[in-house]
Amino acid sequence: MKNLFYKIEQDIKEGRKKKACDRLRNMINQFPNDISLRRKLGQIYFEAGFIDEAGKFWILSTPENIEMEKAVEIYRKSLRNSGNAILMDIVFRGSKEMLDEYAKRVMIELERDSFERTKYIPDFKPKFKDKGNYSEPEAKNKFLNAIGFYMLGIIIILLPILGVFKLFELITSFF
Repeated sequence: MKNLFYKIEQDIKEGRKKKACDRLRNMINQFPNDISLRRKLGQIYFEAGFIDEAGKFWILSTPENIEMEKAVEIYRKSLRNSGNAILMDIVFRGSKEMLDEYAKRVMIELERDSFERTKYIPDFKPKFKDKGNYSEPEAKNKFLNAIGFYMLGIIIILLPILGVFKLFELITSFF
């Protein structure tokens, strides 16, 4: 993880903020409970002038300064303070129990607003992959895939041959 942070810092120093943002987004997907990643990504967007996007990533962070508060407010207004729209936009896949008190309060407020307005609370399940636990496709699927591949090859080979025969047939019908 230190290596990724080093790469992110290097990207920022060299002016590759988009690359740094992509790396941070990937890290957020891998470590959804780490709010500091969202805070860092929000800082990059803020420095780049994307205030509403900074607010999107700062919404779960305890405001440290007036800029953070204003960015979150701009973000909320851009989505008309809709809890459902905000929840769908921030896509929090982490454990709500692991959040600090401020973030828990924000999530509860957004969920309550979402339920009041839409009778629905978006819930995003974490995507966990077990390392080394990859299942092989069923034998039936392998067999059908192999048959489909060979049939496609046969068709590709036969179409030009059949086309030549039809061409000869057409020419002989004229004479």
